[in-house]
Amino acid sequence: MGTPIDPSINIRGPKQSILKTLQQSSSSVGDRGESILVGNYTFNQDAARMELTKMIALHAYPLAMVDHIGFRRFCNAVQPLFEVISHNTLKLDILNFYERERAKTMKLIQKNSSRIAITTDMWTASNQNKGYMTITTHFIDNNWNLQSRLMRFMYVPALHTTEVIAEIIIEHFFGWNLDRKVSTITVDNCSTNDAMIPKIL
Repeated sequence: MGTPIDPSINIRGPKQSILKTLQQSSSSVGDRGESILVGNYTFNQDAARMELTKMIALHAYPLAMVDHIGFRRFCNAVQPLFEVISHNTLKLDILNFYERERAKTMKLIQKNSSRIAITTDMWTASNQNKGYMTITTHFIDNNWNLQSRLMRFMYVPALHTTEVIAEIIIEHFFGWNLDRKVSTITVDNCSTNDAMIPKIL
């Protein structure tokens, strides 16, 4: 059950459009609590909303956090012009952000001339008794910089057999057009993975 919204907090209400483009004087608090003038800026709702999306994804915060009264009060205190979105809207923002980043990563891999090293990690959540797997790619880009990308974080249905794991990894290869670019695969040290490797080569 979600935290109820305090009706006295008028964060999503209408605001004069002129305020959104008004250059405001921004101040910061110093080490001793004094206010420090840091210059003028124009508030950007879209940019702030994107940073919220990145923060939630980066730290794996619960989506319902944006519905919490305390979070909304905090946002209103920091920037009254920021319109806090609902957790359903946040979910869509995260999915859209993922699709954009996925497209950029696929473009980077496709134009890159080097081959791709794959590492996987699989574990069982003790509180759920469910298996999860991550697949990460590593490669040297055309500028000789090491790139690492977490490509997939997925639920692995039981039983965690050789066939099930092999099917998931092969699906990932084709989904990211990696089937002809893989150089090495590093997996957990277990008999299931030992038997799985020949199936995907």
